[in-house]
Amino acid sequence: MWSRLTRGGDGLPREKVDAIVRLIDQYLSEEAELRNLQSDKQTIHPRDLPPEKRQALIDEIYSILGDEKK
Repeated sequence: MWSRLTRGGDGLPREKVDAIVRLIDQYLSEEAELRNLQSDKQTIHPRDLPPEKRQALIDEIYSILGDEKK
């Protein structure tokens, strides 16, 4: 899986991928908590986020991708 994200080392740096994964996890965890989802079978997908939160997540991901320092 890692090689698919980084394209065998020529893709995204590991730090950016890690930052994006943490960001997505944060958004999904917050939404699951708001919906009182407590088990692994009660999961949430990014497409289940409200439109404004989904757009905010996309904007933050693009800012991470564009940030040369990360």
